Amino acid sequence: MYTPNAQHCRMMCTFHPRCLLFSFLPEDSTNDTDKRFGCFLKDSATGTLPRVSRTNAISGHSLKQCGHQISACYRDIHKGIDMRGVNFNVSKVKSVEECQKKCTNSIHCQFFTYATERFYSAEHRNSCLLKHSPGGTPTSIKVLTHVASGFSLKPCALSETGCRMDIFQHLAFSDVDVGRAVTPDAFVCQTICTYHPSCLFFTFQRNVCVLKTSRSGTPSSPTPQENTISGYSLLTCKTLPEPCHPKIYSGVDFEGEELNVTFVEGVIVCQETCTKMIRCQFFTYSLRPEDCRGKKCNCSLRLSLDGSPTRITYGTRASSGYSLRLCKSGDSSVCTTKTNTRIVGGTNSSWGEWPWQVSLQVKLRDQSHLCGGSIIGHQWVLTAAHCFDGLPLSNVWRIYSGILKLSEITKETPFSEIKELIIHPNYKISDGGGHDIALIKLETPLNYTEFQKPICLPSKTDTNTTYTNCWVTGWGFTKEKGRLWRSLSLTQRNLAFGGHHQLG
Repeated sequence: MYTPNAQHCRMMCTFHPRCLLFSFLPEDSTNDTDKRFGCFLKDSATGTLPRVSRTNAISGHSLKQCGHQISACYRDIHKGIDMRGVNFNVSKVKSVEECQKKCTNSIHCQFFTYATERFYSAEHRNSCLLKHSPGGTPTSIKVLTHVASGFSLKPCALSETGCRMDIFQHLAFSDVDVGRAVTPDAFVCQTICTYHPSCLFFTFQRNVCVLKTSRSGTPSSPTPQENTISGYSLLTCKTLPEPCHPKIYSGVDFEGEELNVTFVEGVIVCQETCTKMIRCQFFTYSLRPEDCRGKKCNCSLRLSLDGSPTRITYGTRASSGYSLRLCKSGDSSVCTTKTNTRIVGGTNSSWGEWPWQVSLQVKLRDQSHLCGGSIIGHQWVLTAAHCFDGLPLSNVWRIYSGILKLSEITKETPFSEIKELIIHPNYKISDGGGHDIALIKLETPLNYTEFQKPICLPSKTDTNTTYTNCWVTGWGFTKEKGRLWRSLSLTQRNLAFGGHHQLG
């Protein structure tokens, strides 16, 4: 493949399922014009390769296992090079920044080239050429004066087109297939689609994830089909999902090329072992008696050409999962950052869109919803202190998580109880001075699922991030007249940080 520099080459290596090392050949490193700007992705059973001296060549390791350094966002604009691909749109713009913005907001654009006002051809000056290729990288790169090239900023969460997070059950999308993989569920399929260079939407059926695109950018003819789930890439969302799959699947065997077999105690340790072995992509932990020695059982570390299992078998005495080597934190399963860019005044959300949202309800003579809250840990919920004005007794409260419609709560719906309530010490009833915050410690820790996860808090490395959009979630009536249903509704607005916002 071709990339403009070594940093972009390393990023491509990081997101390739087998690449551990790379070599990049700058323009001045070779006389072979076909190899200039060449990015060579490499694998190694030992993690190292023999070193060969070559003038100006640049080599290095992928950033797998490097936590917060892992990112698909590449912002640099390169002057004096033409990154070539399929030109599908040409327009006149005033600057290279405007050209990059057009690329970012075009569903098919992966990279672009801008001809400046000094370009040799007067006809093409100030032209913005939007481009794409099957692999998402240039098909060649040529040195050319008075042009500048760069990539779409969709992976930087800067698209302004909005994203669709809807999951459609019993519906198949048609159009053009651009890839396929074996996955355990539709959520893994959606993440793979998000990071695939050409995937715009997908269809999942019986562990087969089919990645798709279309000329229009949307499915042309969705078809009803049993046991099928379809959805969209999340690449145009304001925050991308992590490029890893932390969930562990019980009763499942992930088949693939055997990398190593070791004996460990517990499936979590097996996943950690896979994550630490950089070539390991997924694993299976067997609980069959013949595969165990005392408390330790067989942990099979595996890999494949595309990073997905070659086959998934159910009904086994085993648990399987993926390496966490591409997670941005060591424990990415406790961090959810899905957002939706729809501008709404109260729009119904979809399952798994806001998995940290909980409903705080009081059970007296009748039971009713009083406040919302956010999961921040296995045993902790953050909410407002005013919710407990006059109701400080923990035994009257019930906390529901992993739900969408309050109207669907029944006597059988599981709930959490309060073990400890911590009100901010400076909070005063009927005082608008602030400190309206409270922590709830739950009686029993929550198990994280796709629909029940904690909110993601900024990391220490996010100090320079500019937050311009906030999303406010809560329950509300979906009809003004007739039968009223309390359903989780979303509101998106630009909120000023530092002010006092009452969310209940």
